[in-house]
This record gives sequence, C-alpha cells and structure tokens, in this order.
Amino acid sequence: MNDQIENEQINIVDLKAALLSNAASTYAYNKINNILLMQILAKVENRDMEEIRNNVERYIAEFADEYVKMNAPTH
Repeated sequence: MNDQIENEQINIVDLKAALLSNAASTYAYNKINNILLMQILAKVENRDMEEIRNNVERYIAEFADEYVKMNAPTH
C-alpha cells in the first residue's frame, strides 16, 4: 500500500512538472506571437511600436483577468 501511495505521489509530481513545462512553452509562444503581431501592426499601420505594445499589454491584462474570474473555483 505504501508503494502505491509513493507511486501516485511521484506521478502527481511528474504531472505537475509536465503541466508547468507546457505552461511555460505556451507563455513563450504567446509572447513571441504578440511581438510579431505588434511588429506587423506597426509596419502596416505606420504606427509607433510603443503605442501598440501598450495597447496589447493592456488587452492581455484585461483578458487574463476576465479568464481568471470566469474560471475561478466557486465554493
């Protein structure tokens, strides 16, 4: 029984590590995509990159907050 509990705990640790790795990769890809999008918008719209960056960061913060609120566990 102890071996089974240990194996389950190891599996949980492995799963958490995999989830963290996936989250880190997703975060990195999203950051790269945002930079590329901002560069394209700056060039196409002939706008200041800093202005676009501020708008994108504001939207990311708003959408992230909205997502957290929608997915928060209810007690």
